[in-house]
Amino acid sequence: MAAAPGTSPAAAPGRSSWVQSPGWDAFWMFSGIWGCGLLLLGSIIGPVIWIPFALLASARGVSIAHAWSTTYLVLFSPLLAEPRGEDRTRFVWIPLGLAIGCLALGWVVASTQRYGPDGRFTSDLWALSLYLGIFWIGHFWHFGSQDFGVLTIYRAKAGQTQPIDRKLDRAYTATMMFLIQPVIYFSVITTTAISEMAYTLLPISKPFMQGAANIAVGVSLIVSVAIVTWELRKKNRSIPKLLYILVIAFHPIILWGSVRAGSILLGQMYIFSYLFSHWLIAVGLVERINTGFYRSAGDTSRFAILRHVTVIGALTGLVMWFTRPYGDYLLFNTDGFQYKQILASITPEQVPVIGLVLGFFLGEQVLHYYSDRRLFRFRHASVRRKVAPFLLGTP
Repeated sequence: MAAAPGTSPAAAPGRSSWVQSPGWDAFWMFSGIWGCGLLLLGSIIGPVIWIPFALLASARGVSIAHAWSTTYLVLFSPLLAEPRGEDRTRFVWIPLGLAIGCLALGWVVASTQRYGPDGRFTSDLWALSLYLGIFWIGHFWHFGSQDFGVLTIYRAKAGQTQPIDRKLDRAYTATMMFLIQPVIYFSVITTTAISEMAYTLLPISKPFMQGAANIAVGVSLIVSVAIVTWELRKKNRSIPKLLYILVIAFHPIILWGSVRAGSILLGQMYIFSYLFSHWLIAVGLVERINTGFYRSAGDTSRFAILRHVTVIGALTGLVMWFTRPYGDYLLFNTDGFQYKQILASITPEQVPVIGLVLGFFLGEQVLHYYSDRRLFRFRHASVRRKVAPFLLGTP
């Protein structure tokens, strides 16, 4: 997934304002738009429009594919073999340390973290707090970085090189994902482990958060209208950039509206526009980079795609096979306070295996966050030299 480039990439003059083409971008970059449209149409005319429903049913598989796409490209692919050899600290030892740390934390959670008889969150659950905090802080940072990264790509494609453009894109995405999205999330989703932790540790209440969410929705509308107005005033305005701003703007509004209206359809639209949009962008951009690399090495376009799909498909299948029996232990989003029963059910004999599983689930995400930063931030000269031609050049 596209993280925020520290050095804004530059596209060659005369290039299209799209990442690849209107059709390619429509599918990979704007699935949040067509997915919501098809869900709405499907709710009106019946299950004829099956594509988004099928994707919703395959959420775990798509999530794995998106996470391991960037992790594979950075840590294992031949494309970045040179940067890995030049900088083993960033590309070998730090990822290895992160993986070991996550596995160790997973073991501590599995072996020691249990709620007391009253079911209340206490300081004894420090390891669970750390486990959840790493994931969720990383989650909001990571999603916000992708939003800024996508705007950066389209800004480069449109030749928007003024410093104010970058600063406003950064301010907009930071406001939307680091401030507005968490406020609305914690106001409407209150029975997950991270929500219980937040309501216990922070001086907030449900009525307070509901009021804050109403204000946050209003602020999101104001800043979104402002950034769209700014974009429309430019001579080199970017249509795809404007479309992606709309995708960002709809995230908090749909989440807030789905709960306020009690609408299952709006809930599905939120999942698609927020999660699947994020996942498919990552899958699409990595596909573009990696198949471009294969073609540069002499593969035909069809064989390059087949080769890429085979690698990512095999990784996805392997991870799904390993984790399928342990889906209940994805504690990051377990709702209805069920995580308390799940932790309580872990027996001493199960600790080695469940600890490994919990550590793997966290490590999978942390390595993805880290790899994404290494791949798309463009501060490492070798990575920039290897990746930029395939990301920003002609297909």
